[in-house]
Amino acid sequence: MTNQDTQIILNPELVNQLDKKILYLKQLQLAITTNQSLQVYQLLDSKKFEQLNLKNSDLITENQSALLISDMQQDLAAYLAPELLHFMVTQFDFLTYEAVVDEPENYRIYIGDWWHHRQLGTLNILSVTLTVDDDLVAELVTTAELTEGDTLNQQKIAELTQIVTGLKTFLADDTKRSLELKVIEDQLEEITANKSGLFGRVDKTTREALTKKRDLLVATQKRVPEVQQKLIDQREELLVLEKEDALRHLELQAILKQYADVTNFTAELDHIYVTYMTQLGQK
Repeated sequence: MTNQDTQIILNPELVNQLDKKILYLKQLQLAITTNQSLQVYQLLDSKKFEQLNLKNSDLITENQSALLISDMQQDLAAYLAPELLHFMVTQFDFLTYEAVVDEPENYRIYIGDWWHHRQLGTLNILSVTLTVDDDLVAELVTTAELTEGDTLNQQKIAELTQIVTGLKTFLADDTKRSLELKVIEDQLEEITANKSGLFGRVDKTTREALTKKRDLLVATQKRVPEVQQKLIDQREELLVLEKEDALRHLELQAILKQYADVTNFTAELDHIYVTYMTQLGQK
């Protein structure tokens, strides 16, 4: 008996593990060449797949075998993506998809195709799971519960609108203040010119009152540039809040055309893997 034969006999587990790995790669190759996406997903995550009662007993079910293809995940994702995205478009026609640069296994998911549409979450091609933005979903749930005509930013918008109105009124009075300031300055000049005359005695109280009023008007006028900038800022913030409410309204409309409520929609997203594998198994 040669040394090589002895090594084989003494290392049966090693040989067995190598056989399994070779078989795994052969099965994956066959599944891809015959366009059997269902088998590919089973080979990628057998434990997850086994829960579906769609298991093909002829395939290897040891999850660690997937480590063999860790350096091929991007290529596998590129292969699986078109069929999965077609399924997603069919199931959720109001969602749009955008590939993540340099990450073929991930796609950003947006609600709607309108300008500034918001990202709902990220779809992983290999695991067929969608990680959603919980804050966005919570906003939609709350919006759906509001009385018709009300919005999530309604109170903030009302407060900002009141502030904007006040700022506009302040700026609109600028001309009036300028004229009043000119009159006071003229009066003070006249008082100064006549103070030495026989009849130029000046009521000290009147002079002090005019001076105080002039100083107040000057200080107020100096605030004009600051108020102008604040008005610009408040209008921009108001526009942001109004856009947020408009987007939520559009998003909610799109969802409720197909689902009874937001919760029903998100539950469907949570079951994408099951739904997709079941569909693949029916082909």
